[in-house]
Amino acid sequence: MTIGVVLLFIVIYGMFENKTHQNELIESFHAIKTEAALSLNGDVEVKTTEKDSQAVSILRIPSIQLESPVLEGATSVQLNRALGMIENMDEPGTINGSSAIAGHQSHQFGQFFNRLNELQIGDSFELETSKDVFVYEVFDIKIVSPNNVEVLERQEGISLLSLVTCYPARSNKYRLVVQAKQIEV
Repeated sequence: MTIGVVLLFIVIYGMFENKTHQNELIESFHAIKTEAALSLNGDVEVKTTEKDSQAVSILRIPSIQLESPVLEGATSVQLNRALGMIENMDEPGTINGSSAIAGHQSHQFGQFFNRLNELQIGDSFELETSKDVFVYEVFDIKIVSPNNVEVLERQEGISLLSLVTCYPARSNKYRLVVQAKQIEV
């Protein structure tokens, strides 16, 4: 019984630490966004920080109660801390462009993309960047092999955002790819 209580405490503590870290990244993002807005007016000089330690956007998916910071890059270190914007793709909001966010599905102390499989075609969500808040609508959900990167290619006439995670739970055999098109800024 003691072991069970200790394990429960470890899980609860880990979830608390992860949530605290997520909130710190979100607050940091808003501070950087405010500094950037002030620097446009010449009121403040923007400080640079390590690329992998700051959020570049916030992803909000109301239908699965997700609000998570998104870091630049999708390395294993970054994906253990938050969601990651896959590099060498277009900026979000680019017409005829494609961007993608990766995240763990089975992260032990946080949500990340644990409930991504619950999204349905027609669901909407938003991505807040330092410049805009983009609203996207899910139009396709695919399960593909890990080496099927063609699924992330640009599509004519839309701004594509793909959300990518491993599938099924606790396996990396496939990738669940939720594709959404921008519907408003």
